[in-house]
Amino acid sequence: MRGVLVVLACASALVAPPRPPARRRCRLAAPEKAAEAPAESLFRGPPELLTVRSEALLVAQAGLVGAATGVAVSGFKLGIDALEQASYGAYVRDAFLALPAGWSDDAAASALVYASVPALGGAAVGLLRAATPGFGDAASRTAPATALSRAAAAVATLGTGNSLGPEGPAVELGEALAARVDGGAGATDRRRRILRAAGGAAGVAAGFSAPIAGVFFALEVAYRDAGGAVLVLPRSAVAATAVASVVAAVVSQDVLQVRLALAAPKYAAGASPLLELPTYLGLGALCGLVALALVEAIAAAEAAWGDDGALGAAVPRDLRPAACGLLVGLAGAACQPVLFNGYATLNTILNDDSPGDAATLVGLLVLKVATTASSVGAGLVGGLFAPSLFLGGVAGGAYGQVVAAALDGLGAAAAAAGLDVDVAVAAPPAYATVGAASVLAAMLRAPLTASMLLFELTRDYDVVLPLVASAGVAALVVELLGPKPERGERRDAGE
Repeated sequence: MRGVLVVLACASALVAPPRPPARRRCRLAAPEKAAEAPAESLFRGPPELLTVRSEALLVAQAGLVGAATGVAVSGFKLGIDALEQASYGAYVRDAFLALPAGWSDDAAASALVYASVPALGGAAVGLLRAATPGFGDAASRTAPATALSRAAAAVATLGTGNSLGPEGPAVELGEALAARVDGGAGATDRRRRILRAAGGAAGVAAGFSAPIAGVFFALEVAYRDAGGAVLVLPRSAVAATAVASVVAAVVSQDVLQVRLALAAPKYAAGASPLLELPTYLGLGALCGLVALALVEAIAAAEAAWGDDGALGAAVPRDLRPAACGLLVGLAGAACQPVLFNGYATLNTILNDDSPGDAATLVGLLVLKVATTASSVGAGLVGGLFAPSLFLGGVAGGAYGQVVAAALDGLGAAAAAAGLDVDVAVAAPPAYATVGAASVLAAMLRAPLTASMLLFELTRDYDVVLPLVASAGVAALVVELLGPKPERGERRDAGE
């Protein structure tokens, strides 16, 4: 199946109706102004670029970007796993058990591990920041030294459990690799931007093992203009994005055996997604508000950890990641699910393996928002894909429990009145799946990307309709109530 996807993606660039030949017209001599070269844009390039040879070269370069990104992202995620195993393994715990009496029992040793390890990761991030010029400068992120330093900082951040995610850095890796094969100094801005978007799509595809979501990510997010509008794209851009995304996913899945999957939710007998559609629309509105809360919390944390902020004024810049890691670690010692541990907690919620009651899930949501926002504000390196999925899963699980309890109460009241009312609804894990997509859609303002991502991760056809509906409402809520992007401003996806 994956081989067929590769063939189809490559063929899409070559098997297409040829452009009609330009019509010759008899015209009088044009004024000098008409002799100027046409201005280049993303969706209309100079005539020499719109040739079969140029488009084939662009698609081949995109394939190279996809392959390199698949290898790089796979190695990056394997590095996170290795550091996580080392950080929370027996050696660190045994070291704490060897401390003087009073700190050597199992509970105290475990608490010390969870409290201290994220701070050590933050200290490593601070060292990398101090040693790398332009570390936090968006314009320098595609430079090889900066890209490697940021990737190492992301491994240190996530391998020690700090509350961010790996897919944002995976997008950065794809864009940095695309900058290395963009044709050099002679490449046009159009070609560079298409390849950079293809690299970002490859990062999503490799990070999530989701090639279709990678394509949608490029179309909905990477190809936006400075004001947030989605641009009209040439055929070569779509083909290059598809090839890069598919190749990256194939490399990460089949060559290096890096896979990611979420559990398909369990449904109650007789539940109808169509009849439940109003409840899913309500979930979308709730998830839009959750995304807005995260956005506002990040803005507040950035202000607090800034040079003039309450925390930033008391902590030197290079020590702020370690200080934040200590706070995250203390939160993790009290509530381990707020730490980054892949998608174990989200899978627990989707499997309905005792995730807790609605009140517990709401408390977990609030704590996760606080730790994620603080991690961003203090300068730790990671993305917001994984936290968004986590927050949406928690919010959806709590919402599903409330909906089920409300309908049970309605059924009991109807039975007391002598009416036979039996409304079956999906179990809370189904709402958790839809909620995960909805918060991600609201954060990215990309409902199709989020919907296709959750579909690819769960392979569950029954959830597609509520996914798209809820994600669309969540993105609309943020579009209407959230901050509007300013001209010339573009926040990197996933951060």
